[in-house]
Amino acid sequence: MVKAREDVSKLTVGRMAVYYNTLKKMKDEGEVLFASNKLSKRTGIASSVIRRDLAYFGGFGTKGVGYEVDYLLSWIGHIMGYNTVWRAMFVGNDIPTTGIGNYRELLPPGFEFAAIVDLDKRNGGYKVPGMQLTINPPASLEKLIRSHHISIGVIAVPYKQAQKVVNSMVKAGIKGIANFSAVSVCVPEHISLSQMNVTSCLSQLSYSLSTGLAEKYPCSTKNII
Repeated sequence: MVKAREDVSKLTVGRMAVYYNTLKKMKDEGEVLFASNKLSKRTGIASSVIRRDLAYFGGFGTKGVGYEVDYLLSWIGHIMGYNTVWRAMFVGNDIPTTGIGNYRELLPPGFEFAAIVDLDKRNGGYKVPGMQLTINPPASLEKLIRSHHISIGVIAVPYKQAQKVVNSMVKAGIKGIANFSAVSVCVPEHISLSQMNVTSCLSQLSYSLSTGLAEKYPCSTKNII
């Protein structure tokens, strides 16, 4: 049985997504059972951390036997909400040039883009290859969220426009936002927010390389533990 825990950290949730993706690969390779140390080698996350993360939500393993790949994969999917259809909106700038394919590949199971908005009005009406969706102008953002029953917004816009886009989404009734812009945004307490700052991630790499930490910790998991 899954236990609801309000004290589960964002880092734990992030690792659960890592476990899910790794388990999918293990299943494809024909794995049936595994011990936490095997998942540890695959992910670079300590066995003790893996066991602690899974214990937050219930008991999934059998002592002396380990974990069943199929069973754990199914339960993590349930815990993460992957069994629900999440209608999302992507808001970008000059999408025909920058593309949206990379963001589509990042979507976990259950997520689908229901609408696309481009801040560059000139791109309105452009049909996105392979998606059967047409780019909409920024003026239609709020109407689209309401009419398409969209619950999640994904934004990748210039930093000067980020907060304005977020405000419009919140006004229209969005429930969660993933922000890929280069600046942090603010939302009301009832809105779920993930700040996906690529600049920060790359800066961590440059810091590790310039200080020699990358050589000292070649398989470091400090950013996900």
